[in-house]
Amino acid sequence: MSDDQLVHLYSAGTNEAFDTLLLRYDAYVHTTIRYWVTDEDLVEDIFQDTFIKVMMTIRQGRYTAEGKFRSWIGRIAHNLIMDHFRRQRTRGQEQTIEGTSTEDLLQTIQIPSPEAIAEERLIHGEYVDELGYGLSQLSAEQQEVVRLRYWEEKSFKEIAEETGVSINTALGRMRYALQHLRRYVRQ
Repeated sequence: MSDDQLVHLYSAGTNEAFDTLLLRYDAYVHTTIRYWVTDEDLVEDIFQDTFIKVMMTIRQGRYTAEGKFRSWIGRIAHNLIMDHFRRQRTRGQEQTIEGTSTEDLLQTIQIPSPEAIAEERLIHGEYVDELGYGLSQLSAEQQEVVRLRYWEEKSFKEIAEETGVSINTALGRMRYALQHLRRYVRQ
């Protein structure tokens, strides 16, 4: 049975249809959240909030993304994650996307002695550090486009569908992200 048929059944009062959707997208939503969040309790909170929002939206008859349920539910999870990070930032608890504070990350970095590595590896390591710093300075939307394009190897059409924006917006975010990364690496 298709996602849209299950949504229709659930909106008509068949709770088992929602159970099927939950089982179908459990792993996908958990994976989406875990990409951004490492605290397992927070992962579960966002997961539950995602499906509560899905339930409410369908029951209220506001689901309009026919044929795009997977992208829609992924977008809801992503928006809840970004909301969480925004709330943290406004409370002064800024953290990296991986969930580790910048201070904790700096304490774990060990710089090898110059004698222990060749000059080429040192240059390469500095480049990687600069690139990592550059990525951390991008907006959440730009980071997401870079992740989807380079780590998940998705097309811009797939990126646009998953993020709920137009292809031109996805392309623009990538363009700005690459411009910013070039600037950080050159500095």
